[in-house]
Amino acid sequence: MKLKSDYKPIVYLGLAIVLVSLALFITIEYFLPFAVGIIISLIIDPVINYFEVKLKIQRGIAVVIVLLAIISSFGYLIILAISRFIFEIGKLVNTLPNYTDYLNSIFESVSTFMFSVYDIIPKEVMDYLFKNWGQIITYLTGFLSKFYTLAEKLVIIPNLLIFLLFTFLSSFFFAKDKNNIISSIKSILPHNWYKKIEIIQSELIASAIGLIKAQIILIFISTIITIAGFYILNVDYALTLGIICGLLDILPVIGPSLIFVPWAIVALLLGNLKFSLSLIILHLFVSGMRQILQAKVIGTHLGLDPLLALISIYVGVKLFGFMGLFIGPMVAVIVKAIFQSGFLRS
Repeated sequence: MKLKSDYKPIVYLGLAIVLVSLALFITIEYFLPFAVGIIISLIIDPVINYFEVKLKIQRGIAVVIVLLAIISSFGYLIILAISRFIFEIGKLVNTLPNYTDYLNSIFESVSTFMFSVYDIIPKEVMDYLFKNWGQIITYLTGFLSKFYTLAEKLVIIPNLLIFLLFTFLSSFFFAKDKNNIISSIKSILPHNWYKKIEIIQSELIASAIGLIKAQIILIFISTIITIAGFYILNVDYALTLGIICGLLDILPVIGPSLIFVPWAIVALLLGNLKFSLSLIILHLFVSGMRQILQAKVIGTHLGLDPLLALISIYVGVKLFGFMGLFIGPMVAVIVKAIFQSGFLRS
């Protein structure tokens, strides 16, 4: 009997992980904007309370002011980044004619090289290449189609706008009617349940803020390393390009590769092998540092052991893809909060 009771915490832990993961897996696609909206409303709640209590501003108006301030700040930063990006692209376009003659000479050299290779390579090898050319094209097409599919997902503006709209609306209504919602929940749940849910809620709010801080820190570190690397390589517009690469770190799968890989290929085609290799090494170094620091930084800000944070990130990415970077650690935090609240013991 004692043996069975010793196994109870392990059984409860397993059940909690399975149930929370399953619930998120089933509902995340449909309830993500509302979940994000609730998290945002909980984060900005202290500011709204200050407006309401100290400045005597009606809660609904205070919510609108805070949300508009957040949207305006993000909008300004995005417009600033786009404007700077367009400016740098314009300067780059203006310098392209200077490379025309050089590119022509490169293409002529490549053509000459290809003809010379055709004469040198044995006929059997050429026959094999021609025979399997279809398979090579199929492989390359499949490889490129992955990037095309990813690009399609990244430019689904209508879905993104709908997501942002419902996130904003859910943030507004939950922040505005928070007291009424809490009163309704209190009237439904037993008193001892509500106290434990309050513990879970406070843990989740702290963890959501910690997760955002962790991602900002990781992006900041990647940006600083990239900028420093660009300056060491004497890259023009090192600061701007470093910031762009840092921001691209948010994107799933490709991230800064969107800049580094094409740039390295172009540098190689232009005959600058040393610079091309330097870009690849810098990219690998930045990516490696992010992976090494990710578990430690996220674990520290979420109050998780680094190994547990690493496992939650890996399992999250396997189950949910890119969003698993956030969902995995949050599941671990939810399970931890459930146990700390004593919910299962009751």
